Parts: sequence; structure tokens; C-alpha cells
Amino acid sequence: MKICFGCKTTEKEVGISGRETWNVVIISLSFFAVFTAYLALQNLQSSLNQEDGLGVISLSCLYAFIIVSAILAPWIIKTLGIKISLLISWVSHILYTCSNFYPTFATLIPTSILLGLISGPLWTSQSVFISNNAYSASELNRADTHATLSRLNGIFFTFYELTQITGNLVSSFVLNKDEYNMTSVITSTCGCNDCPITTSGNETSKIVEPAAPTVYLMLSIFLAFDVLGFLCTAAFLPSIPKSEWAEQSNKKESFTACFSALQDPKLAFLLPFISIMAMEQAVLWTDFTKSYISCIFGIQMVGFVMASYGCATTISALVTSGIAKYTGRYVLFSFAAAVNLAIFILLYVWVPTENQKAYVFAMAVMWGLGEGIWQTQSNALIALLFPERTEAAFANYHCTKAASFTVYFVISLYVCVKVKLLLVIVLLVVGSAMYAVVEVHVYRNKTTVNK
Repeated sequence: MKICFGCKTTEKEVGISGRETWNVVIISLSFFAVFTAYLALQNLQSSLNQEDGLGVISLSCLYAFIIVSAILAPWIIKTLGIKISLLISWVSHILYTCSNFYPTFATLIPTSILLGLISGPLWTSQSVFISNNAYSASELNRADTHATLSRLNGIFFTFYELTQITGNLVSSFVLNKDEYNMTSVITSTCGCNDCPITTSGNETSKIVEPAAPTVYLMLSIFLAFDVLGFLCTAAFLPSIPKSEWAEQSNKKESFTACFSALQDPKLAFLLPFISIMAMEQAVLWTDFTKSYISCIFGIQMVGFVMASYGCATTISALVTSGIAKYTGRYVLFSFAAAVNLAIFILLYVWVPTENQKAYVFAMAVMWGLGEGIWQTQSNALIALLFPERTEAAFANYHCTKAASFTVYFVISLYVCVKVKLLLVIVLLVVGSAMYAVVEVHVYRNKTTVNK
């Protein structure tokens, strides 16, 4: 599937190639605005909405329904197109932010489900949109496909990871204005020994939540970002032609595309590798923010620590997308896997104390360096390995990630941090080994074709 906005060699090629880059910048700005609000809220859910586990349950519902929407994403995109899918998603984000003004099971859960139902097409649209522009730019400039995919994904994820800085700084500066107890933790256990429920039926840690007016101020700022993202997409994002697959496939094929893509052994072998990309983020969003930050230093520190993570991720996405053509994806993926493995092992044995704040920031920075690689290179990998069926491949990619998030959020309601860390360590080792098998297979096929 390669879409080209006019493939003849003319003097307009430079301008057309610039248009592909501009397209990516526009979609990046839209995501930047909306996800400034969403990611900051997501980081706070396990600490801000603790009553009956509402925050974690809402995340579980959100990602559970992403599984459904990711399966249907090829059909939805075929029917609505990329731009309309994005606009509907931004409206869902606005409703989700509004529900946090009065978070109950009757308000937060339905909007989480609604957001989940459109998030599959949202992320599949983003992946396909950038891949299409990358293939077009690569053909026009006769450039290396992997390098072009890395560059354009690098632009997008640089903007995307900047949201971890802006959103988290907004949350921390606003929450820091509150006069509630800065050591706002009622706890017996933090860190790796934190558990959702003790034998007496009580949580082992309870974070004291900030005053309602402070939360409302923070949410109002986030709501403004959501509206800005909607307006940016509506006014400036161009529509692009549908791919050959979207034009030619019938309704049945688009419905079953997510599953039929698994007939390719490469994608089937990549599933554990894709899964760990989701679970390492789930550890960050739930356990790291609650058990290692809020539990020890108070909820107001979550944003500052996560902003340092976002800064490192932004730099990593920008740098690695540029050096990928020199190092290859193998070296970058190996580095990211090694960083995450070291972090998980450290979290497994470490119980933080109040005088170890610097360690938390250092860990967040290292985590961010690895995350920048996961984000840019995983999207480039899928687009490169499955160029003729990017809708189906990316739908499967996002479906697998959503399922992994859901599993992690659900077990977080019942399982201690140490047990979950063991799970992700095993999955990281297995997933990395299976990814290596895929790369060997691809290399041998390429060598055979060249001969």
C-alpha cells in the first residue's frame, strides 16, 4: 500500500515532499494538544480516583474496549476515513475530561468505554496516515524507506512525548498550589511490596487527594487543550486518498482483517514483543506513579517526575529517529529492552524512602530514553514488515497492546507489585527472543532474494 501524491519526476517534488512532512506536523500538533490532557490524567488515575479502585477500573474498561475497536478499525477507517475518525475521537476525549469533574462509576466508566471504542481507529489512523506519507516521500525522494519511516515517526513521537512534559507540569504546578499535607500518604507499605488489598481487607497504601477546586482548575486547563486539538484537526489536517486495500476490500474482508493478518507468521511471532511495549507503560502509569512516587512523596510529585520522563522520551524519539539509518533497529531495540529489564529488576528489589527522590527522577529519565525507541521504531517496524496491509497490521498491533494494557490493569486490582514485575520481566525476555527470530527470518529472506 503506497500512496503517492503524483509520482512523476518534476520540479514540484521538493514541495510535495515538504507537504508530507507538513501533514505529519499537523497531525502531531493535534495529538500534542489532546494528549497533553489525556496522558496527565492517565498518570493520575490510580492516585486521584482511588475509591473502590475507580481510576484503575476506568483504565481497564478503556483499554478493554480498545481491543474491540482495534479489531474493527480497518472497517471503521474504510467507512469514515482517517480525518473523520480523528475528529470523533477528539470529541470522545472532551467528554472523558468532562467526566473527571465528577468522577463516579456512572460518569467515568461510560466515557472511558466510549473513548476505548474510538481509540482503536484513532491510533490505527495515525499509524496509517504517517506510513502513507512516509512511503510517498520515500518514493519521491528515492530515499531509504526505513530511514523515512523513522524520520516521520520521529517527528510525530517528538510532539507526542512533549505532552508528558506539558501535561504533567500543568498537573504538578496546579496541585502544588494546594495546601493539603505534602506527605499525603496513609500507608504501611510502598514500592515493590505495595498490594491492592491486605489480609484485613484494606489497601496497603492510601493517597490523600487534593481539594476539589484545585482539581477543577487542572481539568479546565486540560479541557481547553482538548478543544484546541479538535480545532487543529478540523481546520488544517488534509484528507488523504484511501489505500488500494481500503478501496478494493469488501465489508467482510475489512471486518476480519485484524485476524487474517495473523496468518503471517512474522506478525504472530511479534505479539509478545508488542505486548511488552504496552505492559512496560502500564507499570509506569499505575505502579510507578502510585507505589513509588505518590506513596512516598505525595501526589503533587507525580507530574514533576513524569515530566522528566517526557523530556527524556522526547529527546530519545528525536535522536533515535535520526540515527536509526546508521545503527539499524536491532541495536536500538536491544538498548530499549536492556533499559527496561534493568528498571524492572531494580523496582523488584527496591523499597524507596523519602530521601531517595533523586533515584526516582533518574529512573524516570532512563525509562524515557527506552520509551522513545519503543515508540518510533515499533511503528516503523510494522510499516516496514507489512507494507501492503498496513491497516490490518496496525489494527492487530494496537489490539494486542490494548489487550495487554487491559490484562495488566485488571490484575492490578488483585496482585501485588512484585508479582506483576515478575510477569513483565518474563514477558520481556520471551518477547525479545521471539522478535530476534523474526529478524533472522527477514534477514535470511532478504539475503535469498538478493542472491
